Formats: sequence, C-alpha cells, structure tokens
Amino acid sequence: MRLALQLLTFNRLETLRALFDSLAAQTDRDWAFYILDNSTDEAKATLIAALVEEQKGRLSIVFERSSSNIGFTGGHQHLYERHNADYVMCVNDDVILEPEYIERVCRGLDEQPKVAAVGGKILRWDFDPEGVRSGIGNLVKKTDIVDSLGLAKTRYHKVYDIGAGKKIPDSRPDPIPAIPVFGVSGCLPLYRRVAVGSQLFDPSYFMYKEDVDLAYRLAKTGWASIIVPSAVAYHRRTFSIQARKAVVPFFIQWLSYRNHWRNLGKHLAWRDWLVSGWLIIPYEVAKFGYLCYNYRTEFLNAVRKEWL
Repeated sequence: MRLALQLLTFNRLETLRALFDSLAAQTDRDWAFYILDNSTDEAKATLIAALVEEQKGRLSIVFERSSSNIGFTGGHQHLYERHNADYVMCVNDDVILEPEYIERVCRGLDEQPKVAAVGGKILRWDFDPEGVRSGIGNLVKKTDIVDSLGLAKTRYHKVYDIGAGKKIPDSRPDPIPAIPVFGVSGCLPLYRRVAVGSQLFDPSYFMYKEDVDLAYRLAKTGWASIIVPSAVAYHRRTFSIQARKAVVPFFIQWLSYRNHWRNLGKHLAWRDWLVSGWLIIPYEVAKFGYLCYNYRTEFLNAVRKEWL
C-alpha cells in the first residue's frame, strides 16, 4: 500500500462532514482511510459511527471504536500498526483539504528520497454566516490567516508554528522549491514509514508535542522535513494564544509543559546544554514560575506526581 490516512475522532461531530467532503474531492484517491473513535460520549460516538458508515460508499474506510480514550498518540500508533503503507498521513478531524493537497505533498516524498516529513500551507477556517456551506449544514469561512507553515526551533529549543496568526497577502507567490523546516505540524503531516520506523508517535505523550518529538527524531537520524506551499489546507484552531489561560483546561496546559520537558530530556545532549543552557534555563524558569503562580496547587501536585 502506498498511502494510508489516519484519523482519530473524539466527541466532535460538527467538523467531520466538511473533512470527508474535502477528502472525497481529492485528485489523488490512491489511499486507504483508517479511523479510530476515541469518544467518551456514547451519544456522540453513535452519531460519529453513523456518519462514518454513510461515507463508506465514497471513501475506502476501515473504522473501529476504542474501548477507552487512548489519546492522540496512542490512537495514531494503534492505527499505524494496522497497515504497512509506505506513506502515512495523520488527519485531524477539524481540517479541510484543497483538492490537490494529497497529490502535492505525496509528490514531495516521491521526488525527494531524503525527505521524511512533508506538510502544506495550513491556514485557518471557522464557522461563519458568510462562508461556503459544507455538507453538514454549517457555514465554512476559509481565511488567509496562517495556522502553520511548519515547525521552527529557537536557540533555547522552543518549538513553534512558523507564521502562526499572520496574514498571507493574496499577491504573495508560493515559494518554489519546497521550504526546508525543522518539522511539520501534527494537524496534517505526511511521513515516510521507512524513516519513522516502528513507532510513529510515543504513546506515553498522550497528546501535545508528539510532532516535536518526531521532528527531533527524524532530524537526529539525518532525515529532512519540508513544507510544500502549493499544497493548501485549513485548520479550525480551537484555542487562541491570547485567550489561553481563560479557555485552555489545566490538563492541556500540563500535558504541553510535561511533554516539552520530555523532549528536552530525550533529545538534548550535554553539548546542547553547554552551548545553549544560558538561554534555555532562564526561559524554563520563567515558564515554571508562570504556571506555578497561575495554577499553584494543581501545577505543584502534577509536578510531584510526575517527577517526585
């Protein structure tokens, strides 16, 4: 098998039909579609299963329900072990792909044998009364606001989405050739199996920063990652950075913080600390202080449970 698409669903129905419609419109249809439902809400799980069943007439779907929520990383690893496709694409349930997205990112792997990970130009979308109607009855508004143009890494090993929140002018041409980056965003990445090996994502991460872990792993073994700007997709980002503390549950904040430290521990050698420690340590102390001040008991209890 050349390509497998992997999708996890979790208690969310409203964006799925728009995703399925965009997949059915792809110019490259040479792939199998593996879906695992992690839902904890029985009513929503029933509706998701019904919607997936409805799609089987136009999409090559292999569907199953998990008996428990095994997380984003555990779910994708489970699906990864269900097939032996040369290429694997992880698909979020809140993305919409332009018709040539799969064709163009796959071409990036076909034409560049040293490349292990490919992403496209990921912009943002939201529901809007003036948008284009999707099949589920919602109105979809595509924007020119960047969600991710790949992952970049600072000298103090903060990894961030390139261009996030910035507007791309209509007159700006797509750069050619593809752009080399540190890694690709976890919302719609394409990976080469031979580069990834037996473990796609580390299940112990549960969710968040697993794409950063894989970016480090690939870079350390000499594989390249690229962005193909002519491949365009849209992501509905749930949380804004500006409203982070107000809307993001502490559990999510903690997973992001914990997994960031896992990445530092796994991937930084002593030489990295010697060269960049004077930048890393003040940044991490400031972050620790922010979480401790804003979450106090929750944060300290989580630290004790995880590391003490």
